[in-house]
Amino acid sequence: MPKLELWRGEIWADLLRYCLIRLQPGLRATKTANADFSLLLPPGWTISKRQQKRLRRLLSARQHWSDALVVSCDDWLPQSNGKRAWHQKGLIDTFLDRASAEAEGPLWLSNAVLQQIGPAPLAGPERIEWRSQLMAYVDPERWAHVPLPLVEAPPQPKREQAMSPLGIPLVSVLIPSGGFSKIIKGRSTLLLRHCLQALLSRSSYRNIEIVLIDAGELTKELLVELEALTTAELGPGRWRHERNQNPYSYSERINQAAAAAKGEWLLQLNDDTELLEPNSIASMLELAQRPGVGVVGALLLYPNGRVQHAGVAIDNLAPRHAWAGCKPERLPPGLLQTARAFQAVTAAVCLCSANLWRELGGLRLELPINYGDVDFCLRARQAGKVVLLDPASRWVHFESASRRLDEVPPELGLFQELWVKQLGGIWCSDPYVSSWRQLLAEKH
Repeated sequence: MPKLELWRGEIWADLLRYCLIRLQPGLRATKTANADFSLLLPPGWTISKRQQKRLRRLLSARQHWSDALVVSCDDWLPQSNGKRAWHQKGLIDTFLDRASAEAEGPLWLSNAVLQQIGPAPLAGPERIEWRSQLMAYVDPERWAHVPLPLVEAPPQPKREQAMSPLGIPLVSVLIPSGGFSKIIKGRSTLLLRHCLQALLSRSSYRNIEIVLIDAGELTKELLVELEALTTAELGPGRWRHERNQNPYSYSERINQAAAAAKGEWLLQLNDDTELLEPNSIASMLELAQRPGVGVVGALLLYPNGRVQHAGVAIDNLAPRHAWAGCKPERLPPGLLQTARAFQAVTAAVCLCSANLWRELGGLRLELPINYGDVDFCLRARQAGKVVLLDPASRWVHFESASRRLDEVPPELGLFQELWVKQLGGIWCSDPYVSSWRQLLAEKH
């Protein structure tokens, strides 16, 4: 099923996914709907009586099978080209969905719950408050979701992405480098130089310092050149260089760079990246400064424009890049319109506060190369923090040219030992990406 994500938006792939999900238990409509539940439609939604009757029967069947107090579903979202797209909502997210109109949809809701929290207001702050009360009142285990589009939603207006951080704090950009070169636009290019030139010339956020770390691969002449470039663009005192002579460990090098950093915020940045959107750092910082946010990642694209990273999915205890290889226009509708929660994001481009870094002890040294970033994000979530993907922060990532992505990293076994219980066992499914697999669970 995850491979079908590569063909999201293609009619045959959506139909195959639809049929596979439809075969799962809990979706066979009952003849009559449960009279102890009511169907609630968001403001502005209009569907025929026949559609309402069908929706009641399908959601009632899901409720009966799961014993939930609330049942939600995906929907079809009209597109500007006259077609419609599968609006995959995934698990309800109490941090982002309290005030998000995008998360609105039909609800099959227990009358007993309605009596406790009162009827739903039509709009305004009162409706936002009502949704917050609903999410606080209903335990996540009693909230079921049907990962199928059962009804068509009205067109949604575009939402603007906030870009202004609170204040202008210093951001330390941590860059580990081995001095590698790759072919970029037909020419052999030193990745580190290319990364820094793009960052320093394009970024609209200027209160940054560069903390570079290597193991002796970078020549003295190159270091002098890059320091001069940084000073010319940012001013004096914005360049730091660290050296690590131990056998290669990404986690150890980043921890060393973070210890030398002076900024209130730490931006991990691979040297095989290229900044595309000038407001990327400002946008990530604005999100990171919101109460409850721990880590903010970015949207990474291959040089051909396809997605390299749009959030991490952890299925069967194996982290993977969700939707890797997809065209951006084939991603789930709404995914690139606003920040979305994930279990983890990649360290290739990610931001967190220096305080959180120290609180969690940085990256785990037992995971020297792979999964240290995923482990850090999961530990941040354990500490009550939210991990977000910021689609307004866009970068090119040349990762595919340096190593095979289908190889199984040696750290996978240790990662699975560390997180098997917390993630729900070896057959766990990612709640933010693999919502279709929720039907395979015992009750949800």
